[in-house]
Amino acid sequence: MKIDQVEVIPIRIPNRVPMKLSTVLLEFQENVLVRVRAGHLTGLGEAEPLGGFQGCEESQATIVPLIRGRFAPLLLGRNPFDVEKIVRDLEDVIWGNPYAKAAVINALYDLMAKALDLPLYQLLGGCYREKIPVVWTIGIKDSREMVKEALWALERGFKLLKLKIGALDPQADVENISAVREAVGPKIGLRVDANGALSFTQALSLLRKLAPFDLELVEQPLPIWDLEGMARLIELLGIPIMPDESLHSLQSALELVKRKAASIFGMKLSKHGGIYYAQRIAAIAQAAHLPIYPGNQPSTSVGSATAAHFYAATWNATLGGDFHVGPAGWLADDIVKNPLVIQNGYALVPQGIGIGMELDEDKLAKYVVKI
Repeated sequence: MKIDQVEVIPIRIPNRVPMKLSTVLLEFQENVLVRVRAGHLTGLGEAEPLGGFQGCEESQATIVPLIRGRFAPLLLGRNPFDVEKIVRDLEDVIWGNPYAKAAVINALYDLMAKALDLPLYQLLGGCYREKIPVVWTIGIKDSREMVKEALWALERGFKLLKLKIGALDPQADVENISAVREAVGPKIGLRVDANGALSFTQALSLLRKLAPFDLELVEQPLPIWDLEGMARLIELLGIPIMPDESLHSLQSALELVKRKAASIFGMKLSKHGGIYYAQRIAAIAQAAHLPIYPGNQPSTSVGSATAAHFYAATWNATLGGDFHVGPAGWLADDIVKNPLVIQNGYALVPQGIGIGMELDEDKLAKYVVKI
């Protein structure tokens, strides 16, 4: 079995509604699809960069030429099952660039599973869980609008909500969280995410004010580099602190454990470099007795299905996570014939061969951009 073609497809899909984070307004998603062909079989992978966003130094403009010019020639004629050698060669080509590597590596895993006529989760260790609790994320806006969206999410079956914090006025954050908690009641899980926008002093003050609202976890309250600050928040507040942007590589995972700066590992396949690296980060979490938050960046069903298979086979992915998939999440549309199913607040793990997704070529053509 030999790889005979690598196709790189940049796409631009508008968001269903603009998503206001603490540091940026997201109105569309510029992702990169990769198709790796070996004879009659095709493996699919997707990278979901947020170029310029905290911790992400990649974008379509960097990913597409890197894969086309340097990764694709390296893959041609190779056996996709030689993952270890291929990953080492990708590392020799360029250090870092996890998003570009994720699209390629995940496509290889999809291709391998299809060659074996298996769902991807079987290749990764078997199906530990058939569905994954999904968190609905609400951006920063007027508290009445946040309440309206929260109630809308509950009507659709979601039982976990993540609210963005980091407004210019900290009191607005308190009012927003208070209003949503009052509206949804005590049984709905609430998490907050600052996307690294707060200083230690700001975070300590704000999170103390938010403590009465029974938060399940706080995601990336401090900048990427402030691991000491996150460790201190864990000590002082007793609220689980989950690094997201601070958890990107194997080395960062080790450092978070060493510094006791994580209560939970917030994982997303693209920022780690794909399945190969994510498996190893999950093992570090397991060794440190840390649960995994099964996250995924805004993607089509290609990226979200890949993530669903990974978390289905990863036993310590015990929490609900983000699956911003197509119209069921942030995006206004999808590009597959059989989108990932979000039902009653759960992402259902696809049962087809590989990741279980087939591209809708007509829909795909609507969103392809030239690079």
